[in-house]
Amino acid sequence: MVRSTRTNGANSAPIPSSSSASVEPSEPGQMVTTNGNLADLSTSASDPSFRDTFSYHPVTLASADALPYYDRELDLQPGLRSRVDALIAAEQETMEPLGASSSRLPPAYEIFSKRPDLQAELERVASGAPPEPSLDSKRYGLPEPEGGASASIQDWQAAVDNSYSQLAHMDIRLKNIELMKKYGSNAWRLSNFQQEQDIRMLSENVDSIKAQTNEINRLRQTEQNQTGTRLATLEKRWQDLIARSLQLEVATITTQQTVDSLHTKKRKLQAELDQLDV
Repeated sequence: MVRSTRTNGANSAPIPSSSSASVEPSEPGQMVTTNGNLADLSTSASDPSFRDTFSYHPVTLASADALPYYDRELDLQPGLRSRVDALIAAEQETMEPLGASSSRLPPAYEIFSKRPDLQAELERVASGAPPEPSLDSKRYGLPEPEGGASASIQDWQAAVDNSYSQLAHMDIRLKNIELMKKYGSNAWRLSNFQQEQDIRMLSENVDSIKAQTNEINRLRQTEQNQTGTRLATLEKRWQDLIARSLQLEVATITTQQTVDSLHTKKRKLQAELDQLDV
């Protein structure tokens, strides 16, 4: 609501009541000010200058060559998990400890950096201090001069001026109430409809992102399982080739030993034949 500014002792004339000619708003959601002009009810919160901006740090992810959906070495090999945990702990000891000024953390975010009034209110709520009275009830009264009937003309004139201010304020309140009755329900329904549409859009976006995340995880799992199966096949083939190479090497060594033994036997027989000829 738009309230008039009331000052005791100000010269003002009485304002006609709401039954007289009044200014009608051209659009819903407007109120009448003291001078009869129209005021828009939209708050300054929609102004971008009042919004707090936050810049996010780019995060560089380290490349990984593991297949978490397929690898089971940590569970199958005894003692491997403890060795990995020990290596991770040793690596963490070499890192810079996290602190308020650490380069690994994003910059500190100051809430309501452009709204000192909201900052003060937030600090008050955090400290548990009681709220300060924001309304001065004395401004809404119609006290008579302290001297009563024997008061001076100036005191009575100040009381009359105050009554004119109160009358102007009540006239504006009545006009605002009439406008609220005429346009308030439709504006409220429109606001609810817009909020419901925003909620629906956000819910659809969340569902879409969840579906995309599930699809990415499913594709990753399928790809890693296929890659793991192929790696297992190649590893088995490599082991078979190594085994065949070892068998060939053993056979080669055995054959070479047999050949050497036959050569030795041949030389002995040749020596015996030479002795018989002599």
